[in-house]
Amino acid sequence: MNKTQSRNLMIQTGIIALILGLFLFFGFNYIENITKRNIGIGFGFMNDTAGFSISQTLISYTEADTFGRTFVIGLLNTLLASFIGIILTTALGFIVGLMRLSSNKLISITALAYVEALRNIPPLLHVLFWYQVVFLNVLPPFKESFKVGEWLYINVRGITIPSFIPQENAHSYSLLVFICIIAVIYISVMKKKLVLRGVHKRLWPLQLAFVLIPVAAAWLLKPYDMVLPQITKFKFSSGMTMRPELFSVVVALSTYTSTYISEIVRSSILSVPKGQLEAAKSLGFPSWRRLQLIIIPQALRTMIPPVTNQYLNLIKNTSLGMAVAYPDLTSVFAGTTLNQTGRALEVMSLVMITYLSISLVTSMLMNWYNKAIINRKGEMISKEDIPL
Repeated sequence: MNKTQSRNLMIQTGIIALILGLFLFFGFNYIENITKRNIGIGFGFMNDTAGFSISQTLISYTEADTFGRTFVIGLLNTLLASFIGIILTTALGFIVGLMRLSSNKLISITALAYVEALRNIPPLLHVLFWYQVVFLNVLPPFKESFKVGEWLYINVRGITIPSFIPQENAHSYSLLVFICIIAVIYISVMKKKLVLRGVHKRLWPLQLAFVLIPVAAAWLLKPYDMVLPQITKFKFSSGMTMRPELFSVVVALSTYTSTYISEIVRSSILSVPKGQLEAAKSLGFPSWRRLQLIIIPQALRTMIPPVTNQYLNLIKNTSLGMAVAYPDLTSVFAGTTLNQTGRALEVMSLVMITYLSISLVTSMLMNWYNKAIINRKGEMISKEDIPL
């Protein structure tokens, strides 16, 4: 071992010892302080009765349920807002990115104004604006609900739609839907493999068939019983209400994040060599086919990694829903549960690990998608090339 390696080893050992020392220092102080306050350590409180209500839940919940149940409810609400937000921000960001590249000055300037106006305002103000200004002051009061037939009611309390009660064959129907989704994805993968082999087959009719199978099964088997909303003097006695807190978080984060995705889309499209576009024009491809077959597939090479970062930012920013009382993981578990139990270390550690796990799973799926559609060429930088 030469002098350089010995020096690097000593530096690394010192850094590790310093980090461990800090962890031990803070750990012993934490244990000493909570012992003086007669607060225990562990996750046994998860089985204790919560004793508080939650405004919006995707699963059944009462005040007699446990803190473990509140954790699940907060997690599901976070995943719901993240999933809807990712879909909306992707669609909106892609459209605005294409508008920025439009030769029509009005469209291009409108998209530029949209990007510059929204991305320079803090996301928390976006959430508060949509909740305090739009949803609480624009929508009609409860007794003057705007309704469409007998199945849709819109008011300041949210949007109420029919609820669906599962029947005996609901589990079998859910399994059928899952199988059809897997079949559609498998056919898409097989189609790409056939194209690489030079075989071109129209497989979309088969995919369409797997999409229509669940629709036909739902019409014939009726796995869910639809219950129309019934309005009473003060509330709806039936139906499912989507509260404005969810809409505020989703709309605010979708519009805010879409500004960054639009710039990613624009720059990725501009990075495609101009010769590719000229070759497509010479072959007679119309504009939308050039975009679909030539430009977008090559732009994905540089588009997916930064878009993944924006997805992760959106997932973490759902915690801003706490400002408008949206019962996400941060509000329900790191807020109310922490205040009632006093278990700061356990609660915050569990919340942080949960957000980390969601982000890692999202990153893993996007990396898998990146490798599946992009054939990277050239040599990659190895660890030996990094001077550290």
